[in-house]
This record gives sequence, structure tokens and C-alpha cells, in this order.
Amino acid sequence: MSSSASTAAHRRPRPKRPATSLTVLVLLVALAGAGGALLRLVVGELIPEQGMKFPWTTLAINLSGSGLLGLLIGAARARPSTPDWVVPTFGTGLLASYTTFSAVILAVMPSMPGAAYDGLRVVTYVSPGAMEMLTYLFISVLGSTAAAAAGLTISRALFGQLGAESADLGVSSEGPHGS
Repeated sequence: MSSSASTAAHRRPRPKRPATSLTVLVLLVALAGAGGALLRLVVGELIPEQGMKFPWTTLAINLSGSGLLGLLIGAARARPSTPDWVVPTFGTGLLASYTTFSAVILAVMPSMPGAAYDGLRVVTYVSPGAMEMLTYLFISVLGSTAAAAAGLTISRALFGQLGAESADLGVSSEGPHGS
């Protein structure tokens, strides 16, 4: 196959697959969300934060979840043949309920003076100082963003390279010769 024929074969629109129904998608996201919440609970039980001055478990969950989300999005973008239910199920469902950025705020609130959060101070952490909580916020926001970017970069390097190789071979959805 010539180079121009190969290029033309890649410009043809790919046949559309039937979209996943909204009902099935909602069920998949809900099931994956339950799985992500359970996973977070298990990690929290294995490494409890009570008694820690710094919420290391929540930080590790948010960093790992952000990195995995970056990997997922990068892989899905590099592979257009990814089914339409994969990103909502594993991204919105599993990883969104696994990560817990609302817990970042809860981790910071015990260091704030005020009666509304006095009860949290007793059950969550050992008197975190304001500087520790600011550091925690800084690490959470920048670290999670960096973890997501790293995941995207890694998946592009892995799956993008594989996609480029298959494009160079002239492989299309109709077969190796595009006919």
C-alpha cells in the first residue's frame, strides 16, 4: 500500500459503535462508585488516620486516584476504540468515589478555630497546626494535579506509541489493507 493510500485509509471515518444506553451507564457508574467507596474504606481501615498529625492516608488515596485517572484518560484518548462506558464507569464512578477531595477540607477544618469543627478535632487527627494544614492543602492540590499529569504522560507514552505503530502498519478497522 502506498503512503497516500495508507493516509487516505486513516482519514476515513470509523464506523460508529452503538452507544451504551443511559440506564446501563448509570448502573455501571453506580456500581463502580460503590466499588471505589469500598476500596477507599478498606485503605482507610488498613491505614487509619486517627492519631496521625498529618492525614497521610487521604493524601495517598488522592494522589494515587489522580494518577490513575490521568492514566485512564490518556489511554482512552490514545485509543479511540475504547468503549464509551469505560471512562464514565472507571473515572466518574470508581476513581471519583475512591478519591476524596472533600476529606481534604475535613482534614484542614480541625485546625480552624470554631465550635462547628471542635467535634472533628477529637475523632480525626492530633491537633494539626495551621502550617501543617496549609502544607497539606498545597501538597494535595499540586500533588494531585501533578499525579494526573504524570498519568496522562505515561499513558500517552505507552498507548500513544502503540497507536502510532498500528497507524504506520496501515491497520484500519476494515482490516490490514483497508478494503
